[in-house]
Amino acid sequence: MPRAAQKFALEVAATALAIALAGVSPALAEDKPMTIDFVSGPLNDSFFPPLYQGAQDAAKAMGVKLNYIPIDEADIEATSARTMQTAIAQNPDAIVVGDFVTSVVDPYIKQAVAAGIPVYVDQSGQDQWEADGAFGFVGQQGPQVGRVAAERLAKSGSKNILCVINVPGNPYLQAICKGLAEKAKELGVMSANLELPTADSTDQAKVSRDIGAYLQSHKDVDGIFTENAAVGTAATAAVDAAQLTGKVHVGTMEISRVALQQIQNGKIEFLVNEQPYLDGFFGVVFATLYAKYGLSPVGPVATGPSIVDKKNIDKILKVFDTYPNVIGSK
Repeated sequence: MPRAAQKFALEVAATALAIALAGVSPALAEDKPMTIDFVSGPLNDSFFPPLYQGAQDAAKAMGVKLNYIPIDEADIEATSARTMQTAIAQNPDAIVVGDFVTSVVDPYIKQAVAAGIPVYVDQSGQDQWEADGAFGFVGQQGPQVGRVAAERLAKSGSKNILCVINVPGNPYLQAICKGLAEKAKELGVMSANLELPTADSTDQAKVSRDIGAYLQSHKDVDGIFTENAAVGTAATAAVDAAQLTGKVHVGTMEISRVALQQIQNGKIEFLVNEQPYLDGFFGVVFATLYAKYGLSPVGPVATGPSIVDKKNIDKILKVFDTYPNVIGSK
């Protein structure tokens, strides 16, 4: 993304927050409060509490009403449709949406835009937002996350990487593993995917057993990348149970207290942080500015991949302890 666009995005958000903290809402107080519907993930997934916190903080700063409408990851396609139907029926001033299942969500984005409701795409849908008629995108590029993960694990010595998909049918997570596979091939490293059963994906004990079973039947695996902090810690448990600690390198997306502790003790080598607080904050700020003034960043706004490892973990831990729900889940 052009540096100018990044600078613009940061300046807009900082200005809005500064005005709010000074006790003055930015030109919105004189009007009826605007409503932003935010369709995204469930708060029992460790990625989304920081996103929700960012969205709440931005709504307060901008003086708008926020309706957060969560999907159900266990029934992702059906609930992706229902949540967008709900948002459109409410006729908000703008919709922010995580376009996780593009084949399902894209038609509803087009429907909302046709009905005169501005749509801003958040976290997933980076390849479709323009074609759908949305006015922008904030988040990280899925394939780039996978490429970064492959590079980090290969640098640690991994020659055969397992990429674990914790929400079956989620194209964004699949794109991450695809990017990992492409980069691994460039580096001369083997890779494969493990798609967890839906019934197991939220049960850490079952996830650990699933990964452990894979390790037992694929003894050449020496690197694991997961797409959820809880799955990352389940992977380290599987590695421990197989007595492979130190031999199988583990990296994961998302941040949790346990994952940070495992960075410190060496069980996890790195975390890929999309900075979901920024996804939520910028999503509401930019949706409000576009709905009110027709202003928006030009092009996508990147919030990741940002890497957390032993080099910067002290700063991350300090923020984690000082500002709950900004960095990750407890």
